[in-house]
Amino acid sequence: MGISIEEYKKMIKPDKKNPKRQIQGSINHLLGESFENRISDICKYYEIEGIAKIEKTPEPMKVLKHVENGHFEAIFTKSAQPDFKGCKKGGQTIVFDAKFTESDRIRYPVLSDNQRETLVNYKDLGADSFVLVGFSDSKIYKIGIDKWNNMKEEFGRKYILQQELEDKGFEVKKNKKGIIDFIGE
Repeated sequence: MGISIEEYKKMIKPDKKNPKRQIQGSINHLLGESFENRISDICKYYEIEGIAKIEKTPEPMKVLKHVENGHFEAIFTKSAQPDFKGCKKGGQTIVFDAKFTESDRIRYPVLSDNQRETLVNYKDLGADSFVLVGFSDSKIYKIGIDKWNNMKEEFGRKYILQQELEDKGFEVKKNKKGIIDFIGE
C-alpha cells in the first residue's frame, strides 16, 4: 500500500519559496519602509521647528558575513524595539511604533510582545507612548498603547477597522502649516 500524491505533498518541503509570496513580502517591506520615511520626515520638521527631537531606533544586528559591494548577511541580536524614541520640548519622552497596512484593518499581533511591553513601560514612566498606523489612502491614526493593548475589549476583536479609527477620532490631522501633526504642537 502506497501513499497518495496529496499525502506525499504534505510530507515534503519544497526547495524553493513561493515567488508570489516573496514578491508580496518585498512590496510590503517597501511600503512599510516608505511609511517610516514619511514619519522620519515629520520628525525632521519637529526638530527644525524646535518642537521635538525624535529619532528612528536602529535595529540591533550582528554581521555574520561580508558578501560584496557593501552587502552582508546579518541576524538581529535583540527583540524588536519600538521604531521611534525622543523627547518633546518641555521634556516629555515620546516613544512609538509605526505600522503600515494595505488592508482595511490593523491587527493586534503586528506589534511584538517586546514592543508592546516596552511601550507600556515607557507610558508607565510618563512617556507619550503609542502606535502610528498608516493606511494606503495616506491617512495616519494614533492609537495610545493602552487602547492598543485593550483592543479586544474596546473593539470586540484583535483588530481594528480603519473606519472605526476614523469614527472614533483617532485620525492624525494636519497642523496650520499642512504637516501631519502626531504630537500636537
